[in-house]
Amino acid sequence: MLSKDSDYKTWVKSIIGLYVLTLLKKEPIHGNKLAEKIRNRTKSAISPNPNALYPLLRIMEEHGYIAGNWSNPETRNKRVYSITELGLSFLPALQEKVRIKLDESECKLQILREDLLHN
Repeated sequence: MLSKDSDYKTWVKSIIGLYVLTLLKKEPIHGNKLAEKIRNRTKSAISPNPNALYPLLRIMEEHGYIAGNWSNPETRNKRVYSITELGLSFLPALQEKVRIKLDESECKLQILREDLLHN
């Protein structure tokens, strides 16, 4: 059985993973720029920590959803990521997983809003 903390971490990884695939579908991007774009798009509601983002990018790369290449192989200063065909085919399933979880969360929030604020 998963703990609440484990469930939360999986949920956050799913959201960030979906952002990564969605952003990479438009253009190849390096890790820091991915974090910046996610932060900007979510108005800082999600601000990926490099200690969490880079391991997730490595996992996504190991699973074949993204590919990373050094912008300059000699200096290896920025790894630029792009979405793969496998990542493109996985995108709808991940979108559906996140949509279901968001729907559940919205339902719970609506119950709390009605119960606590509309008495």
